[in-house]
Amino acid sequence: MISIGMVWDRAMAVISGRFSILLSLAVGLIIVPPIGQAAIDAVGGSSFMLRSTQMAASLLVFVSASIGAIAITAVASDPDVDLRSALAIGRARLGAFIGVWVIVGLCFVLAALPGLILVATSGFSVAQAQAGGPQDGLNMGVLSIGMVLLLVLVPVMFWATARLVPLGAVIVNERRGIGAIQRSFALTRGMTLKLLGVLILYAIVFVVVLTASTSVVGLIARLLAGSDGAIVVSVTVAAVAALVAGLFSVVQAVFSAQLYAAAREAHDGA
Repeated sequence: MISIGMVWDRAMAVISGRFSILLSLAVGLIIVPPIGQAAIDAVGGSSFMLRSTQMAASLLVFVSASIGAIAITAVASDPDVDLRSALAIGRARLGAFIGVWVIVGLCFVLAALPGLILVATSGFSVAQAQAGGPQDGLNMGVLSIGMVLLLVLVPVMFWATARLVPLGAVIVNERRGIGAIQRSFALTRGMTLKLLGVLILYAIVFVVVLTASTSVVGLIARLLAGSDGAIVVSVTVAAVAALVAGLFSVVQAVFSAQLYAAAREAHDGA
């Protein structure tokens, strides 16, 4: 039986022992790019050039974060992986990493599609609901079925997410493509409830820290920048959000890598 406490201790040991390289990867690939994107997005205007630049920046942030997640996972998985080799692994496994996660995302979307279609065809209006207005011509029968399907899907998605915690580490360490999904499910057999607890706790702490830090820093930035400092405030808040997200991403990747290692030892050694 794998102990989550043991996995956490191993993850903290990795972060402590390889802090400098993990921090370098996080800053360069996960934290700085979103700040640059926020600075571009803060520029007013709707020209084709600006829109194209914003789209290119979004793509760059996504690719950079993916390479960062792969590289951090590689560093957390193998003590012999240095900064240069981690970046090389990040580039080499980028296609498989993005491809597998896109497939997972599409599966989630397709699973939710019947319920969403039923809710949409029932005449339900999100805008009216937000405004507190009446729902004219609403088909309650169709809406009820759609809502039931979506509610039933929620615990299924939580279950699947828990089983996919080591997916990134499987893709990085075992050079697998779509087969990494089946391997991740096999490695996490019997651990679903524990991993659900970890995910819920992680999400709560992340949301609390992110909300508190951005709110406080945003308030201070508004006071210092004044009424004409909207761009400064926007970029400052984005920088804090990127910092928090980057640090939590490191913890998540390292924990997933150590969970993978422990599960592989238990699974393959059995």
